[in-house]
Amino acid sequence: MSVAPNAHWSQGRSCTELDPQEAANESRLELLDRVIGLEQQLNELQTANLLSPSETIAVEQRLASMHASAAWRVGRIVTLPLRAARVVARRLRFPR
Repeated sequence: MSVAPNAHWSQGRSCTELDPQEAANESRLELLDRVIGLEQQLNELQTANLLSPSETIAVEQRLASMHASAAWRVGRIVTLPLRAARVVARRLRFPR
């Protein structure tokens, strides 16, 4: 759905001038319609599973096997000083 940024149903019509109260009501209705549409989109996205249960299990198993691999452990050890330095720097900038 494509909506022009400042499009209004009465634009371009000389016989449909809105008084300020009607314009405010129209604006509220447009905002309410947009909120309802966004809530519906959010509900659809929350209910949609991107992976089936068997695919989810397979992905979790691959992740667990990656974490158990020697390459992962070596990489964690090699990057440990960098991660520690980042934590120290963060704590020095924002002390508790």
